[in-house]
Amino acid sequence: MRKTNFFALSVLVSLGLFGQSGITGSCRIGGTYPSCVGGEVVFTGSSYPGQVHIKVTNSSGKVIDDGDYTTNGGALSFTENLSFADTYTVSVDGRVALTVTTN
Repeated sequence: MRKTNFFALSVLVSLGLFGQSGITGSCRIGGTYPSCVGGEVVFTGSSYPGQVHIKVTNSSGKVIDDGDYTTNGGALSFTENLSFADTYTVSVDGRVALTVTTN
């Protein structure tokens, strides 16, 4: 039991020190996230530093977006045009944050 508690505490501390609350997506045209109708997908998150690096790739590894974004008080919000049917991966500061599929 002690080892389990120590492990759980270690994970929570690591997330608190190094992780953000994460991002989520919403389908602007239609569908239910993470399976959207092709078009604009809006991504939002909170508790980020003033600037983050976003990279979006498709299933073949082609880069769709690779740039720095400024947050507003830690709130991150950006929109991607994911028109072609595919699975896209969104990374924040070099870490995979989520995937979204469009059809």
